Amino acid sequence: MGFSEQRLYYAKKDNDRREFIFFLLLFAVIFIKFYFLEYKISMQVTRYPASAASSAGIVLCLTVAVSLFWRKLRAFSALTVDFLISLLAVTDLLHLRYYSDMFTFMNIGLSAQVGEIADSVAALIHPSDFLYFADIPLLIFYIYISRKFRSVPFFKKVGIKRFLVSLLLIIVGALPVVYRFWSYEKRMPDVLSSMWDRPAVSNNIGALTYHLADVKNAAGHFFFREKLSDSQISEVKNFFNEKKRGRSPGYLNGSAKGKNLIIIQVESLQQFVIDLRINGAEVTPNLNRFVRESAYFSGIYSQTASGNSSDAEFIVNTGLYPSASGVAYTRFAGNRYEALPKVLADIGYISLALHGDRPGFWNRHRMYPSMGFSRFISKKDFIVDENIGMGLSDASFFRQSLDILDKTQKPFYAFLITLTSHYPYNFEEIFKEAQLNTSPFEGTLMGNYLTSMKYFDDKFGSFIEGLRKNGLLDSSVIALYGDHTAIPGWDRSSLEKLLGRSLKNDWEWKYMQRIPLMIKIPGIQDPSEDNKETAGLIDLPETFADLMGFEFNAGFGTSLFDKDRSEPVIFRNGSFITGNVFIEPSSRSAREMPEGKVLDYGKYAPMAEEVKKRLRYSDMILEHDLVPEIVRED
Repeated sequence: MGFSEQRLYYAKKDNDRREFIFFLLLFAVIFIKFYFLEYKISMQVTRYPASAASSAGIVLCLTVAVSLFWRKLRAFSALTVDFLISLLAVTDLLHLRYYSDMFTFMNIGLSAQVGEIADSVAALIHPSDFLYFADIPLLIFYIYISRKFRSVPFFKKVGIKRFLVSLLLIIVGALPVVYRFWSYEKRMPDVLSSMWDRPAVSNNIGALTYHLADVKNAAGHFFFREKLSDSQISEVKNFFNEKKRGRSPGYLNGSAKGKNLIIIQVESLQQFVIDLRINGAEVTPNLNRFVRESAYFSGIYSQTASGNSSDAEFIVNTGLYPSASGVAYTRFAGNRYEALPKVLADIGYISLALHGDRPGFWNRHRMYPSMGFSRFISKKDFIVDENIGMGLSDASFFRQSLDILDKTQKPFYAFLITLTSHYPYNFEEIFKEAQLNTSPFEGTLMGNYLTSMKYFDDKFGSFIEGLRKNGLLDSSVIALYGDHTAIPGWDRSSLEKLLGRSLKNDWEWKYMQRIPLMIKIPGIQDPSEDNKETAGLIDLPETFADLMGFEFNAGFGTSLFDKDRSEPVIFRNGSFITGNVFIEPSSRSAREMPEGKVLDYGKYAPMAEEVKKRLRYSDMILEHDLVPEIVRED
């Protein structure tokens, strides 16, 4: 072998080693990124060590597969995969901070809305998140140095020997992934298809492997959805028929028959602000006064999932649970619903929705007609004389809504959704109007939130006074509730400081996620004391039906005025609350709230199966547009 041939031989050997190091580094950085992501998840859900092996397996498969790409595209492909994986990890982190949930590819269609909630997204980003992308310029530099001064290409063609070794490595990497899938499904049947607790799934099989299962589920939904059998449809229908037969009228049944219905969904309103004082001042004096004039329920939970505000709207109007994956407003806007606006329209009501955001946000312009709203008054219909944050200010929204309601044909159902108190609660205009000393929380997320609640309360007080003046206060049922939680899990320490109590455990945190519900009923002078009974937003449609004397037969809730009700509050991840007991089937735990006393899970296991069944029925209704079958008379 001549000198030049020897030199070329050793150059190729050196490049082989450098390419191997490159892909070894790629494997290491991707694995480390998801290892730390899984560590973040494990702060909320018990972590299983085998998830690390599963993650390592899928990263090995991914890295080896990229190493087989055409050599001229190999570097670009590897860096692109690294970037996308990093983006996915950060997206998961943002979802965990805001929703306490993992990202699902069912939500990919909502990316168009990111621009409108940019402030909310920016507030969730931590400086450390950028470390997920820090390796990319280093890998680029490594490729540059390795290519410079080299007489042979950095990446070489894939020969048969390398291909076979790579194939063997992919098989080796797939083994822990397949085993983890199999063992987890064996222990928790249907958990990977239902995904009712995504963080728990991620900690069991690894975050990357979770996303693989999520992609499989999304593909199955969009391309391979199975048709329901007649017996499955009958099963769902029989459930609702039995529910209808077992219904009993509440103690206020029909007392508001023929009255207008005004429902106000308040952005981010939580129970703990009611009657709260800070530095001697009431945060919500008008709400506190409204509570004393209303039927008040302090044990309500929102039950929303990744759809947040839109999920709250969906639950309250349809009586169905949110979508298991993705968002009902975007995935099932074409369905037929027996929702509140439609049911009321059928008995002569005008049904209208009012919201100060653009009509396409959360796909409302398509969903509202499907639910039976005859009018949707959005940002494009209002006079935008004051814009705060994402849209029309609550002050202008309430002022203009008063005029619209006054001119609307009676009786009507008006669904109002506020906007100004939206996360991250730092809109400057609010601080100019709402006078509240939030020390020692001034300048923090909590301080900003309390100020935004004070702002809303001021405008709500003006709205109620306007209803009093135009006569609608005495001729309308007026309901108000918070749509979802306000303080994200990462800032629970500020809520602990405000309330002077520990919220470190899941059951303590869950207990503080309650939202207030107030229903002012015309002619009822003494609506009763605070009803602390545990309930959910899903109970509202049947509550209004009971109160106003009409039938609502396609929802999962029960009237809050039914003294015999004993239903659990079911959350989308399969956990539920019955009485003051919080049950998590994913960890087979049952605890009293808020103290956390451990109870025997076995006592609640049959109820857990019932909860699972109801969520499955709700999913079947959405996936297969079954509402017409439910309400159809045989």
